[in-house]
Amino acid sequence: MNAALAKISAPAKSPLPPEVDTAAEEFGHLHKDLADAREKLKTATNNAVDRELALIEWVRSHGGPHATKSKILHGILWEMVATFSQYTTQDSAAVERLRLALVKAKQTRLLKKIFTSDTRWTMKSAAAEIVKTEKLAPKLMALLLMCTVTADKKPSLDVRLKKKPAQPAS
Repeated sequence: MNAALAKISAPAKSPLPPEVDTAAEEFGHLHKDLADAREKLKTATNNAVDRELALIEWVRSHGGPHATKSKILHGILWEMVATFSQYTTQDSAAVERLRLALVKAKQTRLLKKIFTSDTRWTMKSAAAEIVKTEKLAPKLMALLLMCTVTADKKPSLDVRLKKKPAQPAS
């Protein structure tokens, strides 16, 4: 138990007014210190986020290739690796519009090739390859293209000390 808490908890007698004032003043100072710490944390978090975004741009603009979707920027002791990636999801409403348009265009055989049937319509992973061999009307092709949504993920940044090369045995 904290010494200050032990000093305040369960007094044997009613505290005197000066003791109440002292305890309240101590609490006020603690409360102010906590508010100041929260404000410093907020400022430090904002500064770190701003700096991270700036460093990601450094690596994006000036870094060399590192891995498939990564770039690396070398310093003397430190290096920064930024990874840039995307993810693709399917737009369920667009998939349904395409499915209905294919039914209306009497191309239901194509439905079985590019869709799996479950509680909702989901495009097969090979749908893009299958459709390349088919002749689709421009309207159907536009609907097909609306079925997938590609978006950038937030780039990640890894700032680390460089690995020291192994020393040759003497």
